[in-house]
Amino acid sequence: MVERLCSCISRLFSVLSRAEARLLARGLSVLCETRDPGLALQESTAIERWGYYGEPRPEFPGFFKRLACAARVRLPEPLGASGVDVLEAIRRRESRREYGDMPVSLEQLSTLLFYAAGVRGYELGWPLRTYPSAGGLQPVEVYVNAWSVEGLEPGLYHYDAERHELCLLGEPIPRDRLASICLDQEHAGDGSLALIITAVYARTASKYGARGYRYIHLDAGAVVQNVYLVTEALGLATVVIGAFYDHELCNELGIDCRWELPMAVMPVGTRP
Repeated sequence: MVERLCSCISRLFSVLSRAEARLLARGLSVLCETRDPGLALQESTAIERWGYYGEPRPEFPGFFKRLACAARVRLPEPLGASGVDVLEAIRRRESRREYGDMPVSLEQLSTLLFYAAGVRGYELGWPLRTYPSAGGLQPVEVYVNAWSVEGLEPGLYHYDAERHELCLLGEPIPRDRLASICLDQEHAGDGSLALIITAVYARTASKYGARGYRYIHLDAGAVVQNVYLVTEALGLATVVIGAFYDHELCNELGIDCRWELPMAVMPVGTRP
């Protein structure tokens, strides 16, 4: 086993640039010292004046996912105003783990999706989103696991930001199943729906290489805050969940869990 590992590491170093080899060596040293893969990744993706770990760089896969849909649902126009000032929404924002019995409306869902991660316009053919993104590469995808949304059949949907539509993928993830995936956090399966936020790593890595792994978390964090602020403005409730069995969640979404990474689960509902 040790010989195979050493052989693999030797082959890896042989194809790396000098800067990449130095960073990887530092990362492995940190891993051996701390046994913490997170710290090793941090060290391996550092930017130094003499270079950084920029490979591999996959091809840019495009701004939007193209999925086969069982059905498409055109979302209503999002609200243009809520009557809640953004500064007030920031002051009032909090994590809410209890939800009422009333369903979220389709208009509320439309507003939430648009202001969280929608396309607000185009500039020279380049889509402009409602969240800041490293290099404008827009890796975030949003899935809607709808249990009780007024005017929408229960199901697992992908949000098509380009068309402001929902693409039906199949039956919804059962409430108890999603709660189980989220390390038995019961509130993950409550509410009217759950937003599942992912990031297509290849979009960002196509320009920034391994450093892109850091950037996609910044992008996803901006979307999470957008969800918080919009739910606050609409009088709804949400909480962000970052603890889940990654590969089980990927299997439910039908994604590969390598080039598209699950980032957060956010149950959304009315307030009790």
